[in-house]
Amino acid sequence: MSQEQSQYWDALALASQADGVVPFRRAIHKILTAIDFGALYFLAPVVADRRVGRVLWNVGFEKKKEKFYRELGWMIDPMPDVALNRSNAFRWSDTQKIAKLTAKQKRFMSEIGDGIAIPCTGPYARAGFVGVGNPLFDGPIEDATVRQVQVAAQLCFQRYCELVDVRDEMMPDLSQRELDVIRWIGEGKSNTVIAEILGITKSTVDSYVKRIFGKLGVSDRTAAAVKAVSLGLISVGKHSKRAAHRPRWRM
Repeated sequence: MSQEQSQYWDALALASQADGVVPFRRAIHKILTAIDFGALYFLAPVVADRRVGRVLWNVGFEKKKEKFYRELGWMIDPMPDVALNRSNAFRWSDTQKIAKLTAKQKRFMSEIGDGIAIPCTGPYARAGFVGVGNPLFDGPIEDATVRQVQVAAQLCFQRYCELVDVRDEMMPDLSQRELDVIRWIGEGKSNTVIAEILGITKSTVDSYVKRIFGKLGVSDRTAAAVKAVSLGLISVGKHSKRAAHRPRWRM
């Protein structure tokens, strides 16, 4: 193993074992040194609905850039939303090839230089985002570097979620039946339809909905569904078990 590889794995070990925010930040600086980048930022949770607040954690970017991002940049930055539809990391410079950007987004991307965008997952099925920037080398970012950074970012994001409570409250304790109801609310079903699906009365569903609203701290169905997704209580989209278990050579 080369000295560079040893530094990389030693830094990852420090990050995974960090028992507090301060040693974790130190480990991240060591990781950045090992991968020849100068800064990164975490965002969590990241969902399609921007009404769900995103917590920003910055390591290495200038304070004035962080201030701009908190005030305005988060509304312009297209990469977290692009990452929602991807499973692999991508170069910042490839964002315009992947997605259709507005004029403001193009200007934003042209000003931040190149880096690597990584979609990440954390506890409670939370989707997050890590952006690694300020490369300390000249020339293009190689594919091998993208893969290496993706491994480091996912490990760091998992540890970040363990060390930094990105939730503003305790995870609500929903019963299995309440989870069934909020799932169908997320699918856009009315209480009457939910009652038919679950084989219970509409008044019973009404009672479940009131209890769900109370536990989630919301007052309408849309807010309930958005919060349930952001907390990882329900998933979005359609998932086929048959497709998931089908051998690849039969595709």
